[in-house]
Amino acid sequence: MTNRSLTLAVAAGIAAATIPITAASAAPTACAAGISAEINTELTERFGTYADTAGRWTGADSAYSVDLPDGSTAWIYSDTFMGEVDENGGRPADSPFLHNSIIVDDGGTLTTYTGGTEAAPESLVKVAGADETQRWYWFGDATVENGMLRVMLLEFIKTGTGVFDFKFTGNAVATLDPADMSLLSVTDLPDSTINWGSAIYEDPEDGYTYVFGVEDNQAQKYAHLARVPTGSLTTESWEYFSAGEWTADSAASSRILEGVSNEFSVSRFQGRFTLVTGDATEPLSAKIVMYRSADITGPYTGKTELYTTPETGGNVFTYNAKAHPNLGDADTLVISYNVNSFNSDDLYADAGLYRPRYINVDAQLRRGR
Repeated sequence: MTNRSLTLAVAAGIAAATIPITAASAAPTACAAGISAEINTELTERFGTYADTAGRWTGADSAYSVDLPDGSTAWIYSDTFMGEVDENGGRPADSPFLHNSIIVDDGGTLTTYTGGTEAAPESLVKVAGADETQRWYWFGDATVENGMLRVMLLEFIKTGTGVFDFKFTGNAVATLDPADMSLLSVTDLPDSTINWGSAIYEDPEDGYTYVFGVEDNQAQKYAHLARVPTGSLTTESWEYFSAGEWTADSAASSRILEGVSNEFSVSRFQGRFTLVTGDATEPLSAKIVMYRSADITGPYTGKTELYTTPETGGNVFTYNAKAHPNLGDADTLVISYNVNSFNSDDLYADAGLYRPRYINVDAQLRRGR
């Protein structure tokens, strides 16, 4: 496995060196009673055609989405392949590779934003003065405040020459102008061992923006929760949920749910707070599940399987499933998930492999359940 492929794997929060790849191919769907799932053909065809023909963005992971003030939608990506897809549907070996990018979808017209130039693209947001082979940002969830796009940043640093020698070092927030995605500022957040930005929920009732994070112990992952007055993600002090209370001490943040992936979503759906995630209670799981709660702080219970990813098996794995409440409706969760391979050759042989997948999950749940 190359360093590049390993970086993609570790983004999924999977210790590739210690987990055998033995999973069999999964069925297309495996849903609980009252739930059905199907491929979202509109998003699949839109992004697939763009990736294959635009000569720009050919695939990425992460895939958060946020509506912009002009009505368009920003898709927020971490590791990204640029360049062209060749006549055999593969990627050339010299395809540019970035750690983050954004695509803006304006009524079906897609535009990719990166740093650098079109001929020599670079990550959209880079650690100031750093060599990106040694220090970089991956993107977390995003929101719009005061007309500006705020994107959560997770900073990683290389710690040695080995492929596993890098670690999470801190959190920050990027502020970008949504008109052209130009970077206006990067605001560092207080030191924390939590990867903040796994999900963002803005509560219109209590005036807070809630930011979920992950305590990533590789085999075990736990969700944590912070909040800040809405509109002040970068200007006010955060509070952290700690055993039923809110505290200013980031080190006191407590676990609210075990078994989440590094990226997930939290939204109001059919009367309950609904957390959608890949099932991280088992290694290399093909399952996408949801948990529900009457309160933003939990407890999140009633684990329900929504979908089983058909791609999972052999060297291929799926990860970081999340819902996009800005795209769904009262009875439908629009969910994306990422696809990757532990064999880096696969990512070049088949450009369509390393791209998000999109599904619609229709749920008829009891209100208030």
